[in-house]
Amino acid sequence: MAMLPDVLTRLGWIRDGKHIAVAIWSEDDVLDRAEERGIPCTEEQAQEIVDSMDSRQDCSIGITWDTIDCYLEEL
Repeated sequence: MAMLPDVLTRLGWIRDGKHIAVAIWSEDDVLDRAEERGIPCTEEQAQEIVDSMDSRQDCSIGITWDTIDCYLEEL
C-alpha cells in the first residue's frame, strides 16, 4: 500500500529544480469509475485495486482508465 508519506519518500531522490511528470490515482478515482460503469465497488475493494495497480503496473504503459476498468471487471 502506498500512502502519501511513502510516495514522498519515493520521490526524495528528485533534485530541486528538476521537471517531472507524475500521475496519481486514488481510491476515489476507482469508486467514481465504478459508479460511472454501474459496477458495485466498496471502499475496501477500491483500496485493494489501487494497491494492486501500484504493485503490478507495467512501466511501459503505466496506469490508465483501461487499467482501472480491467480491475473493476474482475470484481
